Amino acid sequence: MLRRVQKDPFSQSIFKNLLYRSEVLLRFFSLRRGFWLRCFLCWLIGCLALSVDEINSYDQRFQLRGDQKTSSQIVLITMHQADFTNIYEPLTGGFDNMNEVTDITDSFFWDKRIWVELLSKIMKQNPQSVGVTLYFGDNIGTPRLSYDEARLFLDPRIVWASTTNNFERVLLPAFANREHSNIGSNEVRRDEDGVVRRVFPQRADMPHMIERITGKSYPTTLAGLPINYRGSSRVFAQYTLSEILYDELPANVFENKIVLIGAETSSGPVYMTPVGTLSRTEILAHVLDTVLGNKWIKRLSFWWYAAGLLLLMFFAVFLITNYPQSVALFSIVWVGTLFAALSAWVFDTFYFWSPAFTPFVLLAATWTIFIGYQATKIERQNFQLQQEQQYLSELEQLKNNFVSLISHDLKTPIAKIQAIVNRLQTQHTDPELTQDLKSLGTFSDELNRYIQSILKVLRVESRDFKINKEVADINEIIEAALQQLRPLAREKAIKIETQLEPMFSLEFDSTLIKEVVINLVENAIKYTPSQGHIEVVSYETDEHVHVLVKDTGEGIKPEDMDKVWGKFTRGSDQDLRTKGSGLGLYLVKYFIELHGGKVKMESQLGQGTTVSFTLPVEAEEDEVIL
Repeated sequence: MLRRVQKDPFSQSIFKNLLYRSEVLLRFFSLRRGFWLRCFLCWLIGCLALSVDEINSYDQRFQLRGDQKTSSQIVLITMHQADFTNIYEPLTGGFDNMNEVTDITDSFFWDKRIWVELLSKIMKQNPQSVGVTLYFGDNIGTPRLSYDEARLFLDPRIVWASTTNNFERVLLPAFANREHSNIGSNEVRRDEDGVVRRVFPQRADMPHMIERITGKSYPTTLAGLPINYRGSSRVFAQYTLSEILYDELPANVFENKIVLIGAETSSGPVYMTPVGTLSRTEILAHVLDTVLGNKWIKRLSFWWYAAGLLLLMFFAVFLITNYPQSVALFSIVWVGTLFAALSAWVFDTFYFWSPAFTPFVLLAATWTIFIGYQATKIERQNFQLQQEQQYLSELEQLKNNFVSLISHDLKTPIAKIQAIVNRLQTQHTDPELTQDLKSLGTFSDELNRYIQSILKVLRVESRDFKINKEVADINEIIEAALQQLRPLAREKAIKIETQLEPMFSLEFDSTLIKEVVINLVENAIKYTPSQGHIEVVSYETDEHVHVLVKDTGEGIKPEDMDKVWGKFTRGSDQDLRTKGSGLGLYLVKYFIELHGGKVKMESQLGQGTTVSFTLPVEAEEDEVIL
């Protein structure tokens, strides 16, 4: 009998959720694929730079940091050709100068008498160990040694150099013991460019001389271990054979020290290193210092550095896409410099390698690529803003046309209403009816003023609006405006006084300035209680003409002082007390600023308000002269 297999609803929901999330991620990356492709390109450039940024060679680091402190345990003894002049001159009577000899090998520096004296003086000071980097084997034959000499040459603290021939066969020194425990390879291997940068572990039966001296094995590696060069040959204490033989050294200079004995000739061999030319003994001294201080250069795998570059790249992208170009550029340069300084400090202090050149390459590539991306993005945004601005401009024009049309259409019925009210007031004497008709006329006047205010705003905000300047007396404009408003003030028993200082005529738009004075005085009348007082003052200074309108109204709250200059805005406590459109002060500020002047308001609750404006004098005179 077959059974229907039912699917687990919980598993289905998990699968649908994962599927949905995958679709969202795919959609996100698809919409911003240009951004992510640029990120990948920057990271790829950084990885390519990383692959060639001092991976196997640290030459620049060694050269830039200069001489460093080395272990005080290491002492070098250097033999020179001149030290053996007395030995070879009788045999080379044809040479006036031993430095002219060019075919010199390690055997040149063998003389049993000198070596016995040298080693005896060194061993008397009880050194920790002595390493002879010169090979003395088949090339010196079989030297005859006395019992004391044999004990000296076979001292376990002395390590003799071994070498290999062309067939990789180990060549033992003449003084190797039976266990071969006092010998070590003195091999120094050059890289393909002839520079010695690394030391290589030797065969198990023949350890390296430095391993034999210290008793420590090199960390295993197939590519060789980078030598941590501490500077030039001057970083180690060095003495010559003559200084030792003639007792010209400080007392106990070799006590508990590791002594490396080598030779230096005019013909070689010398080796090229990242810090200059060094002898074999000096190179082995740097290896010895690295082993004693465990100063092996450490580094992470390639992918750890690649992950760090990825984070650095995202940080640079964040700066470029979220901050101004100058700030982003300064921050990127600062971060790159910080990385370089930190890399050098970590390398010198902790012997840990981190790339210094690669971050600069990555940051430069990111800057170059994403500045172009930002420019394209800004250009696209500007195009969209232009489209939106054009749309909003058309919408604003449509709104203005609509309001203007409605306002004009309302003017005719309002005029008819006012005419009918006036006719009815002359025909009827009933007090109650007369009062209603008077109220109806007042309401129609208020509605007419609202419409006029809206039409004025539409007119001044139009693009083709221009002020018509003419020479006029501002005091006459003020008197004309007050004559128009005095009947309104008498209805509330408000007294209007003037203090108009005589002054010369100015050039301004008399219609607009009259409208300014009317709005200011009308506001003062509106917000001043009955039996109040209004004062209009005008005076002239060197640069401006000042007009002030003072009232004894209730005043304006401090938090409303900046709001009242806006369009369709009024004091928070005046919306229900008095009627108004909220356009009067907006027009005042707009008209005065068109003339290059300024408006100002001072008010104290319960004491009144002073509104003033200024018009420039000198600027207008300069314009007339031009």
